Amino acid sequence: MTASGGQPRGRELAIVAATSLALILAQSVVFASFGLVLFAIGPDLGLSASDSGFAYTIVVIGACIAAPMPIALIRSIGGGLTIVLGQVVLCGAFLILSSAHGLGQIYAAALLGGIGFSLSGNSPGVFLLSGWGGERAARWIGIYMMIGMLGNALGPPLAQALIAGFGWRGYAVAVSLIAAAVAGVCWLCLREPPSADLKVDVRSPLRALGGVLRSPIFLTLAAAIVATQACIITLASIVPAYLAMQGQAPVLAARFLSIEGLASALSTGLLGYGVRAMPVRYLLPIALMVGAGGMAILTVSRDPMLLTGAAVLVGASVGGATLAVTLLLVHYFGPVQGAASLGAIWTLAGLAALGPWIAGLLADASVSYAPALGGIGLLLVPIAGGAVLLLPRTVPHRSADG
Repeated sequence: MTASGGQPRGRELAIVAATSLALILAQSVVFASFGLVLFAIGPDLGLSASDSGFAYTIVVIGACIAAPMPIALIRSIGGGLTIVLGQVVLCGAFLILSSAHGLGQIYAAALLGGIGFSLSGNSPGVFLLSGWGGERAARWIGIYMMIGMLGNALGPPLAQALIAGFGWRGYAVAVSLIAAAVAGVCWLCLREPPSADLKVDVRSPLRALGGVLRSPIFLTLAAAIVATQACIITLASIVPAYLAMQGQAPVLAARFLSIEGLASALSTGLLGYGVRAMPVRYLLPIALMVGAGGMAILTVSRDPMLLTGAAVLVGASVGGATLAVTLLLVHYFGPVQGAASLGAIWTLAGLAALGPWIAGLLADASVSYAPALGGIGLLLVPIAGGAVLLLPRTVPHRSADG
């Protein structure tokens, strides 16, 4: 796709709208709502709890496997067509799910759903927004990521309503039709940045990225994403049980997770504007220390107000750190290699799935989840220190990547 004539501002807004639409759909129907669909499928097809759990694991595996794919696809077909392809894969995944009668079809749909998620957003979206945004890139990326994170809040109630009204098969058909429509919108709206020379490095994208992956900058940023994702994934898994152990009502756990998700989304959008007043390399250590404070409160407090505050702190930390890492990758490595390295980081983020398992082991040994929560909070502190020491003020030399 090549840039067409017209008002640059209008094209820029179209890029923001189309990329955000693809991301919020993918976030809503894959990670936010797929568990609800599996819960509805279980009684109809006689799935056990382990069958459903393994299906969701396959979603995560698919997303992690596909996370590096945009590295090659952006260079070969462009960021816009990569997002279109992601929506087409999502459409196919939910068409398969709509006609599923056994585990094989469910697992295939789960795998394709995860792949479609990785192709639909993050790396290709950031590539397009950083290329078109210019001085406004940080603002647009913040809005883009905020809209994507809102999928965590909007996806489950919408899925529940559609499943209640039309059944899980009807829901799957509806999602496939919406994904097809979004693919069409992205086909019409998305164009490659005029400054992006995707052929500037004739080496394979993975070889071209080798120096980036070995750099202290990349390793620091990757550690920050893995640790913050471990926070949010572990909390989503254990907060209900942890608060129940403290005698708290189930409604508090639901409120905690809802506030955490909203804080994450709002902080991402607001900080996208705020980084104009503060160097973004300062944002990452601040966000990590805020998260450490939230996890500390959650570990020691039983007061509902303090727990609500902890939810705000952890959510803001995850949103702020995710935004900071994304912007820093583009800042240090450029739009093409920055977007490619973002895909590599989200592949490594699959390690965060170990958080709930380790928390369960510690809970079995200590009869409490508090050691796991405190341990994750402490993990954020040295990473924040590493961010202060290892992230340079100036942009290191890089090959031109547009």
